[in-house]
Amino acid sequence: MKHITHIPKEPEATEERRALVKEWSGQKLEALLTQRFDPTLVIKRNCENFIGSVEIPVGIAGPLLLSRNAEQKEYLVPLATTEGALIASVNRGMKVIRESNGCAVISKNEGMTRAPVFKCTNGAVAIELKNWILAHFNEIKHVAESTSSHLELLHVHAWILGRHLYCRFSAHTGDAMGMNMLTIGLQKAIDTVVLPAWKSKTTCVALTSNLCTDKKANDINALLGRGYWAQAETTIPRNIIESVLKTTPERMIEVHVQKNLVGSSLAGSRSQNAHVANIVSALFLATGQDPAHIVEGSLGFTAFELNDDGSLYASVTLPNLNIGVIGGGTSLPAFRDARTLISNTLLPLEFSEVIAGSALAGELSLIASLSTQSLACAHEQLGRISHQK
Repeated sequence: MKHITHIPKEPEATEERRALVKEWSGQKLEALLTQRFDPTLVIKRNCENFIGSVEIPVGIAGPLLLSRNAEQKEYLVPLATTEGALIASVNRGMKVIRESNGCAVISKNEGMTRAPVFKCTNGAVAIELKNWILAHFNEIKHVAESTSSHLELLHVHAWILGRHLYCRFSAHTGDAMGMNMLTIGLQKAIDTVVLPAWKSKTTCVALTSNLCTDKKANDINALLGRGYWAQAETTIPRNIIESVLKTTPERMIEVHVQKNLVGSSLAGSRSQNAHVANIVSALFLATGQDPAHIVEGSLGFTAFELNDDGSLYASVTLPNLNIGVIGGGTSLPAFRDARTLISNTLLPLEFSEVIAGSALAGELSLIASLSTQSLACAHEQLGRISHQK
């Protein structure tokens, strides 16, 4: 195999890498070694050692009717997926929501978090450092915010374990998801405010200690918040459940309890939902979000309850959506178009509500399908490939 003996500039470097991987594999790789966007948009920004791109099919579901502050708005929702029957199912759920006069949404920006860990001389020093950081928070805030006009440090929680101090900082980061923004700001504050004052007693072990918590299943984000918290709720009349979903509220509640609550408990699952990850991942992939944040984004809580009039109350609560409309990969043309399809003025707060409403639609449809024993049939009709020789 040919070895690269110099470092060429782009676009020559990309062509050399493409030639290398073709030689390595012995294949043309034509579908992989191409892209529809300007590669200069991602080289040195989003993707190192760039060679090409992959495509994920995108379909639409909707309209999704949301109500916020007594005002209603409809959305077409782009979903990127290779799972057959998923979009059809979400679309059915959105029809049920629409015919039930929409779903009410509420949301909150909890703030992005970063949690450095400090090693102190002993536990007593760790307590002193904790109190010092709390007392000097405004000074830390001032220095961190000097790195970006969009960064607003909100507060800090702290825990001591042995001689180590864990500090979980939260911040608003404008319309960006903002993890890098907060990381850069905290690094400067630690280097110029904290460590100089404690240099003989404290070192920073790591800028992130997993108390953030980032891209891992966890409990702390649900309890203290990270990213955006969003909830969607609706009341569905019995006749709509019977005519559209072909089931009853009682059967849906029975499946919900045994699957989402009891089954999840037996499995040791923090989440209590049917398939929120399907909808979160499809929207993340379509709109340029960091796909690794699907891990936390799929943490969701579904509630189904029977009302006195026989209607069904249904809600989905998503406590940790790490999303943005600028920064990262959001600037690529197809991702930008997908967000524009949702709304040409889309901001993260509204986006979180669309995700919650779409997740609720998905929960309604899947639970209904399970209650009528039609899941396997739907996937057999829509989700299987007929292989031909």
